[in-house]
Amino acid sequence: MSGEPATMIEGLVVHVVADALGVQPQEIVTAPTLFDVPGFDSLTVLTILSRLEAELGAEIPPDAIVPEAFESLPALIALFQGAASWPGGQA
Repeated sequence: MSGEPATMIEGLVVHVVADALGVQPQEIVTAPTLFDVPGFDSLTVLTILSRLEAELGAEIPPDAIVPEAFESLPALIALFQGAASWPGGQA
């Protein structure tokens, strides 16, 4: 990913992750993986998941909450872009 977020979901994910970690959005966008950003840990994952579910009005199914979904920015964006296709999803 480079430049400006292409969709509303991308922009929201970048903003929420950056805010949760207390870093500039560009640091999130340019990190090789989210795990390379200082402070990104299991508690941060729960914070990010909760905030994005609330913002998007979507609930991610428990079986979709796997480490790979939080490994990179594109993976996290894809997780929430797919939320609309799950039962109860509205993203």
